[in-house]
Amino acid sequence: MLPSLFRRLHAFSRRLLVRVALITALAFLALALSKLGARFIPEGLDPLVGGEAVDNILKIIANSMLTVTTFSLTVMAAAHRMVASSWTPRAHQMLLQDTVTHTVLATFVGAYLFALSAIILRDLEVFQGRGLVVLFGMTVLVVVLIVVAILRWISHLEMLGSLINTAQRIEDSTLEAMRMRLCHPALGAHPLDVGRIPEGTTEVRADRSGYLQQVYQDRLQDAAEAHEARIWLLHPVGGFVHRGEVLARLSRNDPALVDCLRQNAPLGSLRNFEQDPGFGLTCLSEIGVRALSPGVNDPGTALDMLHRILRVFLDTEGEAPAQVRLDRLYIPRLDRAALLRQNLRPLLKDGAGRPELEKPFARALEALAGQGDAELAAAARDLAAER
Repeated sequence: MLPSLFRRLHAFSRRLLVRVALITALAFLALALSKLGARFIPEGLDPLVGGEAVDNILKIIANSMLTVTTFSLTVMAAAHRMVASSWTPRAHQMLLQDTVTHTVLATFVGAYLFALSAIILRDLEVFQGRGLVVLFGMTVLVVVLIVVAILRWISHLEMLGSLINTAQRIEDSTLEAMRMRLCHPALGAHPLDVGRIPEGTTEVRADRSGYLQQVYQDRLQDAAEAHEARIWLLHPVGGFVHRGEVLARLSRNDPALVDCLRQNAPLGSLRNFEQDPGFGLTCLSEIGVRALSPGVNDPGTALDMLHRILRVFLDTEGEAPAQVRLDRLYIPRLDRAALLRQNLRPLLKDGAGRPELEKPFARALEALAGQGDAELAAAARDLAAER
């Protein structure tokens, strides 16, 4: 598990606006270096580069990048709408973390601002003589970056928004979250046992309704140690908490500790994939259920989602839980059996009576029933008995 600071920085870096801002900063840095680097150019190289050649390249970049950026944004928005309407609205969150799209768009915007700023500075006669040579070199470098970005964008557009790409990315994120949760079933804390919470603990009620998106458990551990307290978090990651419902219990009634709890166990309107494998499984299940609807009638896609869900459970079997290292926290452990029931039952129900799905469903449940996890095997047998 990564420390909370790295997790926050990682989540922040996956925003489109952040990458655009970084590339834009690099564009202005390149202009500054072009001006400062002029003093290192040997004399006599001035005639090699004409001002008209640089101006023409800059105008081409400025005109073309504005058009390409607008077109790319239109394509991105169309892909997001298609995924939300065709597969499941929850999958839209996966596309929001598409770093390739973000980097390409940021490159286009940065190149446009570089060219536009350079044109303005040229009109102000900031770049003359040897400075013009450095500006030409920077402009050529920007052109190379644009070509690389366009090639990446063309390759990426082949699969952007497709079912195969979307489902694969959801499966990969779910596998990663499931492996982490199997190594840390209670996120490194003690598994919660509601019956063993001491009397006289302080209730912390939710100040808003929302999903428990994730837990920054190392921050909570540090706060509990500083206040010589213990924290019992009553809801699992991904669980919905109603306003006024008890979110957690504390061994000490300390306002600072309550504030820390609210900040590091945030409630939001959306779930995410990081600590919540159930969210990814729900997305895969919803895609399969939609495929079995009368309006779509695509049992092949439903079967593919079944196999993806199966891989999430089978390919993560046998992970050894790590030792408890957050001794002042008590967090609900991951309940894989409940996840299996919640996400396979809709598929089994909607696929009942379809001959092409009967045998694959039976084989999937048989494979799950033969696993070493007794609870998971029992859930698979229960689902088989319901068919």
